[in-house]
Amino acid sequence: MPATSDPIIICAENVAISFLLRKIPAPPSCNGTDCLPAYTRHHTLSFDTECKLADTLAFLAHSKDDVDHIPALCLEEDPDSGILNVIFAVNKANYNDGENAIFRIKQGFESVFAILASISSGSNYKMGMEKQVLATIVSMCSLRILCRLRLASSGRKILNRSFKDTLQEAAFAVKKVTRQKLKEKNILDTAEQFTRMAREVGKLIDSWSRYQAKTDNTRLMEIVEAIRQLQQIEKLPSLIHMIPNHDMDPTLRDSLLNIVGKISRYWEAARFLYRTAKKFPLARKMRTVPVHLPREAYDTPIFDQYTPDLLSKIIEASPRGTQQKLLKEICAVLDLTQQKAIEQYSHQVIKTLREGKVHAEIQLIAYRELENPKLYPRVICSSKDACFLCNMFLREYQKIHIPRSHGRLYPGWRLPCLPQLAEIEQRFCQTMGDHFKESCASLLSTRQKNVYPYPNESTLLTLPLSSTTTRASILSEAAKTAGFGKDNDSSVFILPESDQISINVGDSGPSTEKAAGSENGDTPSDNPTLSHRHTELTEEELKDCTLVLRSKEHGCLTPVESSGFYRVGPLHSLQIQIEHASGSKDLEYHLEWLGIEESAEVQEKASLTPVIDAEELDGTVSLHKQDSFYVTAKDIVLKISWASGHNSPFSCSS
Repeated sequence: MPATSDPIIICAENVAISFLLRKIPAPPSCNGTDCLPAYTRHHTLSFDTECKLADTLAFLAHSKDDVDHIPALCLEEDPDSGILNVIFAVNKANYNDGENAIFRIKQGFESVFAILASISSGSNYKMGMEKQVLATIVSMCSLRILCRLRLASSGRKILNRSFKDTLQEAAFAVKKVTRQKLKEKNILDTAEQFTRMAREVGKLIDSWSRYQAKTDNTRLMEIVEAIRQLQQIEKLPSLIHMIPNHDMDPTLRDSLLNIVGKISRYWEAARFLYRTAKKFPLARKMRTVPVHLPREAYDTPIFDQYTPDLLSKIIEASPRGTQQKLLKEICAVLDLTQQKAIEQYSHQVIKTLREGKVHAEIQLIAYRELENPKLYPRVICSSKDACFLCNMFLREYQKIHIPRSHGRLYPGWRLPCLPQLAEIEQRFCQTMGDHFKESCASLLSTRQKNVYPYPNESTLLTLPLSSTTTRASILSEAAKTAGFGKDNDSSVFILPESDQISINVGDSGPSTEKAAGSENGDTPSDNPTLSHRHTELTEEELKDCTLVLRSKEHGCLTPVESSGFYRVGPLHSLQIQIEHASGSKDLEYHLEWLGIEESAEVQEKASLTPVIDAEELDGTVSLHKQDSFYVTAKDIVLKISWASGHNSPFSCSS
């Protein structure tokens, strides 16, 4: 095979020239799920739960500040063994690279999973068990936690000022803000709580520094818990951001809030894993599966007779005979001489071919293609947002979801050498070539080297509520957030002979993640259909499940139990919540987001099965002898059905 037709070399060329033109080709972005295929087999975990669980485990997997071996993982349900495989990989430059990181992650996960395996599904809340989960997580991630607190060096850079010093500076700056100003902003109580908790956290850090022991993480766990309490202070970000620049540097203010959020996440992760394991037996049967691709996947292509040629690459983006002029214009915008541009491009191509890394996300895709499991993983999560190239590759792959991308391009990114990926790699190289042409045109039209700033590469999905939030308060708040109020309210009530089921429908409402941050546990619900249960919510009950096009979601509700909110469509333009309002038997329901062909058939069946337009629903409609119906909003058609031993009367109202 000629060197120039090797996809590994073509990819290295496209990456090098794209990096020369734009180091940050795109802004940070979130990915939708519309492109995912329909899943014909039933998954035990909902798609939303799988996303949250994978994201939480990926956060914990980065247990040491090791930028050379960033982990990523996915979850694979094994229907035969009833086990949930946690498949993970780390960025690797060669077959033997990253083995220490893989061992460390595997060992840490196995310790956490052993605790989760001992959790029962009983209704009693066991604080001691949750503490054990937190203790095991802190032990697994102690090196990373200490680096975040600036109490230990990562080994790759000079130790920055400690978190304690930054916290003390913020507390001192808050004291300088006048009480009158704090009262005007309604954050006087926030300031007093922050000052008190900052002092407490400082004492705990001092205690750790004096008595630290490598085999005892009790004090470190106390620091994590105290910082979690600090994060829970109402309006904390508003207080920190009102500190004047002359009293505290803005970057330190942002760093303070970032560290508080990241450290608190360890506490949140422990609570989420405990509650998920308590609810789902499958989450008590997790098994680590490190990815080990064949040795040839990391082979370096033979390129002894190959020399990178920037000018020939420019030909692809310009009419014949104008490439020299185009190169001159590119160099002018980049403020480089032509010789320097040629040298940078050639050096980067060779370096990528010799030293490039196969990112963990790409290894997971390769593993998926090699193993061909019965139930495919639906989401890949990493401890950092996906880079520009991983995100582009997965969008081209179109078989698995990746939540977010930070938009930065890493020039050392490379493809694995596997025949099973030949087709997708060929498509990817074509897409990369198109991207280079677009970048070239954008560079010349804007005349700017840098369009987007360097991004924050690590963000976190929102995990559910704290221990103090009751079902009544969160459902009331979620209803308000989704637009189910007195002035903008649409409800569907299904009334079987012995049961009552209410379905709350909201169109064009925002995500209910804001509700998941509520701490108003004593706030009663104004809506009687949302206030039957006042027991504490589990994480799964509070979930906002995002439906995938042509996928089916199902659930089972006990009497007077409510589901979480199901979000459907771009920008979550339709939101559904189902409640088994009364009765004596469990209710099994199904939701299906129909594709274009199925949606077209709905109109033909309108006389047989009711079709309700959520945007037009205003008032009360009564239907009878039904066990399914359709809800539409804009271009979305959602089928809702339920298991019933008899036909049921039905009414919908707003």
